[in-house]
Amino acid sequence: MAQYNNYNIDFYKQARRELHQAIRLPKFIVLIKALVFPLIYLLNAFFNYRNAKIYQLTITPQVCYLQRMLNDSYDLIQRRIRIDDAVWHLPFFLYQEEELKPQGLYQETENKPVYLYNDGEAGESPNDFVVLVPSDITFSDAEMRGKIDSFKLFGTTYTIQRV
Repeated sequence: MAQYNNYNIDFYKQARRELHQAIRLPKFIVLIKALVFPLIYLLNAFFNYRNAKIYQLTITPQVCYLQRMLNDSYDLIQRRIRIDDAVWHLPFFLYQEEELKPQGLYQETENKPVYLYNDGEAGESPNDFVVLVPSDITFSDAEMRGKIDSFKLFGTTYTIQRV
Protein backbone atom coordinates (compact mmCIF):
# COMPACT_ATOMS: atom_id res chain seq x y z
CA MET A 1 0.00 0.00 0.00
CA ALA A 2 1.37 3.40 -0.98
CA GLN A 3 0.55 6.29 1.32
CA TYR A 4 1.79 9.81 0.60
CA ASN A 5 0.42 13.02 2.06
CA ASN A 6 -3.13 13.11 0.71
CA TYR A 7 -2.73 9.99 -1.39
CA ASN A 8 -3.78 6.69 0.09
CA ILE A 9 -3.79 4.11 -2.69
CA ASP A 10 -3.77 0.35 -2.30
CA PHE A 11 -3.50 -0.92 -5.87
CA TYR A 12 -3.57 -4.60 -4.88
CA LYS A 13 -6.85 -4.19 -3.03
CA GLN A 14 -8.32 -2.09 -5.84
CA ALA A 15 -7.32 -4.65 -8.49
CA ARG A 16 -8.75 -7.52 -6.40
CA ARG A 17 -11.97 -5.55 -6.00
CA GLU A 18 -12.24 -5.02 -9.78
CA LEU A 19 -11.69 -8.73 -10.48
CA HIS A 20 -14.94 -10.57 -11.15
CA GLN A 21 -16.12 -12.80 -8.30
CA ALA A 22 -16.06 -15.95 -10.44
CA ILE A 23 -12.35 -15.66 -11.23
CA ARG A 24 -11.10 -14.50 -7.82
CA LEU A 25 -8.88 -17.54 -7.52
CA PRO A 26 -5.36 -17.44 -6.00
CA LYS A 27 -3.61 -17.89 -9.36
CA PHE A 28 -5.53 -14.95 -10.88
CA ILE A 29 -4.85 -12.79 -7.83
CA VAL A 30 -1.11 -13.48 -8.23
CA LEU A 31 -1.39 -12.60 -11.92
CA ILE A 32 -3.17 -9.33 -11.06
CA LYS A 33 -0.46 -8.49 -8.50
CA ALA A 34 2.20 -9.09 -11.16
CA LEU A 35 0.33 -6.83 -13.59
CA VAL A 36 -0.14 -4.06 -11.01
CA PHE A 37 3.47 -4.09 -9.75
CA PRO A 38 4.87 -1.77 -12.52
CA LEU A 39 2.20 0.78 -11.65
CA ILE A 40 3.23 0.69 -7.99
CA TYR A 41 6.89 0.97 -9.00
CA LEU A 42 6.17 4.06 -11.11
CA LEU A 43 4.11 5.63 -8.33
CA ASN A 44 6.96 5.14 -5.85
CA ALA A 45 9.46 6.59 -8.36
CA PHE A 46 7.18 9.59 -8.88
CA PHE A 47 6.87 10.26 -5.15
CA ASN A 48 10.63 9.89 -4.62
CA TYR A 49 11.17 12.47 -7.39
CA ARG A 50 8.48 14.70 -5.88
CA ASN A 51 10.09 14.56 -2.42
CA ALA A 52 13.52 15.35 -3.92
CA LYS A 53 12.13 18.40 -5.73
CA ILE A 54 10.31 19.61 -2.62
CA TYR A 55 13.63 19.33 -0.72
CA GLN A 56 15.42 21.29 -3.46
CA LEU A 57 12.80 24.02 -3.28
CA THR A 58 13.38 24.45 0.45
CA ILE A 59 17.09 25.24 -0.09
CA THR A 60 17.76 28.97 -0.50
CA PRO A 61 21.02 30.96 -0.65
CA GLN A 62 20.83 31.65 3.07
CA VAL A 63 23.78 30.28 5.01
CA CYS A 64 21.72 28.03 7.27
CA TYR A 65 20.07 26.30 4.29
CA LEU A 66 23.34 25.89 2.39
CA GLN A 67 24.90 24.34 5.51
CA ARG A 68 21.91 22.03 5.89
CA MET A 69 22.19 20.91 2.27
CA LEU A 70 25.93 20.23 2.55
CA ASN A 71 25.58 18.40 5.85
CA ASP A 72 22.69 16.32 4.50
CA SER A 73 24.87 15.36 1.54
CA TYR A 74 28.26 14.75 3.15
CA ASP A 75 28.04 14.62 6.96
CA LEU A 76 24.56 13.48 7.90
CA ILE A 77 25.24 12.33 11.46
CA GLN A 78 27.77 14.74 12.97
CA ARG A 79 26.88 17.79 10.81
CA ARG A 80 30.30 19.45 11.05
CA ILE A 81 30.41 21.32 7.72
CA ARG A 82 30.17 25.05 8.35
CA ILE A 83 29.97 28.17 6.22
CA ASP A 84 31.79 31.18 7.59
CA ASP A 85 32.42 34.71 6.41
CA ALA A 86 35.62 35.04 4.46
CA VAL A 87 38.53 36.80 6.10
CA TRP A 88 39.88 39.62 3.99
CA HIS A 89 43.28 41.16 4.63
CA LEU A 90 44.87 44.23 3.14
CA PRO A 91 47.52 43.07 0.71
CA PHE A 92 51.11 43.89 1.56
CA PHE A 93 54.11 43.75 -0.66
CA LEU A 94 57.46 42.26 0.22
CA TYR A 95 59.31 44.16 -2.49
CA GLN A 96 58.53 46.18 -5.59
CA GLU A 97 58.71 44.29 -8.85
CA GLU A 98 61.13 46.90 -10.20
CA GLU A 99 63.61 46.20 -7.39
CA LEU A 100 64.03 42.53 -8.40
CA LYS A 101 65.20 41.78 -4.85
CA PRO A 102 62.99 39.24 -3.09
CA GLN A 103 63.23 39.44 0.68
CA GLY A 104 63.37 36.41 2.92
CA LEU A 105 60.42 36.14 5.28
CA TYR A 106 62.18 34.24 8.03
CA GLN A 107 65.37 32.44 8.83
CA GLU A 108 65.27 28.65 8.83
CA THR A 109 66.71 28.67 12.35
CA GLU A 110 63.65 30.58 13.62
CA ASN A 111 61.32 27.64 12.85
CA LYS A 112 58.43 30.09 12.56
CA PRO A 113 57.27 30.39 8.96
CA VAL A 114 55.26 33.44 7.94
CA TYR A 115 52.09 32.49 6.11
CA LEU A 116 51.02 34.57 3.16
CA TYR A 117 47.45 35.14 2.10
CA ASN A 118 45.94 33.57 -0.98
CA ASP A 119 44.07 35.52 -3.67
CA GLY A 120 40.74 34.96 -1.95
CA GLU A 121 41.97 36.48 1.30
CA ALA A 122 43.87 39.41 -0.16
CA GLY A 123 43.60 40.38 -3.75
CA GLU A 124 41.42 41.88 -6.39
CA SER A 125 38.48 39.53 -5.87
CA PRO A 126 38.08 38.57 -2.22
CA ASN A 127 35.79 35.65 -1.34
CA ASP A 128 32.36 36.24 0.12
CA PHE A 129 32.31 33.07 2.21
CA VAL A 130 34.37 30.00 3.08
CA VAL A 131 33.05 26.45 3.32
CA LEU A 132 34.86 24.72 6.19
CA VAL A 133 34.96 20.95 5.71
CA PRO A 134 36.56 18.62 8.30
CA SER A 135 39.55 16.74 6.93
CA ASP A 136 38.09 13.27 7.55
CA ILE A 137 35.08 13.82 5.26
CA THR A 138 35.62 12.45 1.77
CA PHE A 139 34.01 14.37 -1.06
CA SER A 140 34.52 15.27 -4.68
CA ASP A 141 35.51 18.91 -5.01
CA ALA A 142 33.70 19.30 -8.33
CA GLU A 143 30.51 17.71 -6.97
CA MET A 144 30.48 19.95 -3.89
CA ARG A 145 31.14 23.02 -6.02
CA GLY A 146 28.26 22.03 -8.30
CA LYS A 147 25.87 21.73 -5.37
CA ILE A 148 26.96 25.06 -3.87
CA ASP A 149 26.87 26.81 -7.26
CA SER A 150 23.32 25.68 -7.92
CA PHE A 151 22.04 27.30 -4.71
CA LYS A 152 24.33 30.26 -3.93
CA LEU A 153 23.61 33.80 -5.08
CA PHE A 154 24.95 34.71 -8.49
CA GLY A 155 28.17 36.67 -8.27
CA THR A 156 29.24 35.47 -4.85
CA THR A 157 32.60 33.78 -4.59
CA TYR A 158 33.78 31.18 -2.12
CA THR A 159 36.51 28.69 -1.33
CA ILE A 160 36.35 25.22 0.15
CA GLN A 161 38.82 24.74 3.00
CA ARG A 162 39.72 21.57 4.84
CA VAL A 163 39.86 22.11 8.59
